[in-house]
Amino acid sequence: MDNPSSQKLISRRGLLIDLTLSAGFFVYMLLVLKKHVPWTEAPAIWQWAGAAYAALCLSILFWMAACLFRVTLIDQLRRRKGNKAA
Repeated sequence: MDNPSSQKLISRRGLLIDLTLSAGFFVYMLLVLKKHVPWTEAPAIWQWAGAAYAALCLSILFWMAACLFRVTLIDQLRRRKGNKAA
């Protein structure tokens, strides 16, 4: 049996789930932040651009947090499973 520390913690499926959740979070934040852009007299495209810029930063942070949570959870579950087998 392989050493648990040599097995990969990130799978394609997990990465796809994280990216899908992040895309959904981006759309949600885009709609929320559109109301908070201070360019009220600017054209609508500038309001959407400002909201998209802020939502992109927040979505990247959300993606990083989701990946870190998934890796930590998988590692913790593998260690717990390894301790029970020993």
